[in-house]
Amino acid sequence: MMRFLYIGSRDVLSRHELGFIASLSELGEVDVVVLGSRTRIEKLFVASDNGRHIVNLYEVPCNDALLFSKHYARIVSAIADSRDYSTVFATPRVPVLVAHQLKVSKTVVLRLWSVRAAKLRDNLRFGAYEDIPLFMPSIIANMYYILRSINTIAIDHATYVFATRVYQLVKDRIAKVYPPYGYIPNKGEEGWEVPEIIDKGSYILGFTVLSKTGPYLKFEAKPHAIALYLLAKKTGIDVVLAGSSYDDWRRVFPNIEPPRNLHIIGRGFPDSIIAKIYKNARLVLAPITNRSISNRLLETLFYGKPIVTSEVARLIHPELENKKHLFVSSWDTVVDDTTELLKDEDLLKSLEQGAREAYNRYFSTRHNMAFLKELLLT
Repeated sequence: MMRFLYIGSRDVLSRHELGFIASLSELGEVDVVVLGSRTRIEKLFVASDNGRHIVNLYEVPCNDALLFSKHYARIVSAIADSRDYSTVFATPRVPVLVAHQLKVSKTVVLRLWSVRAAKLRDNLRFGAYEDIPLFMPSIIANMYYILRSINTIAIDHATYVFATRVYQLVKDRIAKVYPPYGYIPNKGEEGWEVPEIIDKGSYILGFTVLSKTGPYLKFEAKPHAIALYLLAKKTGIDVVLAGSSYDDWRRVFPNIEPPRNLHIIGRGFPDSIIAKIYKNARLVLAPITNRSISNRLLETLFYGKPIVTSEVARLIHPELENKKHLFVSSWDTVVDDTTELLKDEDLLKSLEQGAREAYNRYFSTRHNMAFLKELLLT
């Protein structure tokens, strides 16, 4: 049986990386090292469309300082002991530098889901002018990470295009594979109750985090919440705003009281409740503002729900067809477009089928395993 080592930072537990780890688990035993904030060793359940799997999780305290990568490599080497790994997968910054210094495998594969320089245009639109002096350092740093690996997997099209254009000398090392959706089953379910509106079903669903501050709040979370508010007012049907609390709403919109059919249900739900929130929704509103992988889009496709999103979706996943796999709108027209879409049951049904088709064809663990088998053979 093959054995794999995965090294990442705190974002190892993001949806797209849990899905990738679930794919690896189908091919062999997986050890996951998290360069995080504490020390722990445990068996971790991960799940995706290919069922549940158990991986060995090791967390090592790390302050994310590149200068200490050799120190962290010694710690990880002690964890790995004398095991031989077929391949080591690592995320950017400290994890890939640690992976490069280990002696447990000759093959290091970089997981690349974002290059800061590639998002400069988006970030300037958000007023993040501090990214301008970071453009060249970002270019150089990611080139260094790619050179420290044998292969690089870009997990969205925009990142892939940027990397292959900028890093011409190593473009043959870079591949594009969209990730599966992953989750941790049965995590922290005690004490949670399903909101009444979820059992009722047939609502418009949106996830947005009003507790955040800065450009994200101004250019994504707040416009998203306003769109959900206007949909509730205009259509009269139930709208569920997840990911934020009523206190978050009052802080951001102190002079606007949400209508009774706008249900602000909170955040931090375990995955079993998140699954039910999606499954009982009629439609999901999930605009994308940045050219990197969207966990909300991935999540909606996984649960096979009609999704209304923004033009950026075409940049990160051009294979997805408008009005077949998803419905592309804009901030200016999303309320009117969604209102009209709700009247078209045939198109809603078609989008539901298209979401499932898109996930199975482009994102599934089966698709990822086919790529991994070819990668490991070469």
